[in-house]
Amino acid sequence: MKLLIQIKPAAGIQIFCLAAGLLFILCSTGSAGQAGRLPFKAGETLEYSVSWERVPAGTARFEAREHTAVDGQKAWYFVLEARSNSFVDWFAKIRDRLESLADPSLERSLLYKKTQRGKSKKEVVVAFDWEKKTATYSNFGGKRPSIEIPDSAFDPLASFYKLRTLDLTGSQKDGDTEPLFFSVTDGKKCFTQEGKIMGTESITVAAGVYDTVLITPSVNHFSGVFSKSENPTVRVWVSTDDRQVPVRIKMKVFIGSLVFDLVSIQG
Repeated sequence: MKLLIQIKPAAGIQIFCLAAGLLFILCSTGSAGQAGRLPFKAGETLEYSVSWERVPAGTARFEAREHTAVDGQKAWYFVLEARSNSFVDWFAKIRDRLESLADPSLERSLLYKKTQRGKSKKEVVVAFDWEKKTATYSNFGGKRPSIEIPDSAFDPLASFYKLRTLDLTGSQKDGDTEPLFFSVTDGKKCFTQEGKIMGTESITVAAGVYDTVLITPSVNHFSGVFSKSENPTVRVWVSTDDRQVPVRIKMKVFIGSLVFDLVSIQG
């Protein structure tokens, strides 16, 4: 508790937002999918608790909603809302909302929005042009130059759902593992996130007891506290059932440990 109070407000915002971002960005670690299989449906809601050094810091809520139209096309509509609790609000209020539109078969992103209404303000929009294979980032209407993207790429939020369609258990062969790859973009850069399956483990969280696959994503592409840390680590536990839900995410950097735990599943 003492260590948390000593952190400056700006740093507190970065810590919570980094944790929220990791829940979907660092889950982007897959390669071969299972055609036609979507382990979630419209109306599903996932609730997570966020803690730092075992101190409750806030919550994150994911929703998969009914399809909506995008230029005459159907699309998935995903929403993430991240909120700091009353204690963290005292020095680093977080009220973030992320929205993602992805094609019905979940092969690519169509649009991405990020709205921050806490102490840090943002109105981010990432527009995808798949004819030109570009993504364009803007914040409060100010556009950056477009960047090139591959044939299939996902924004951070859509990546969270794409992970769940992949054959994670099939990537393990005779006790060995194959590296996993996934293209991710936030509109400012596009990179291939790499991860490795380390084995299986039983995890107990507020939502219940789960058999999980343990994934360790590479953090080479991440800056901030990662670049300042010596040997930073990230671990992601994904349930081995048909829903393949990320049950826990834990990262360790020089400021301490951040943990996301699944609290409940609805729908």
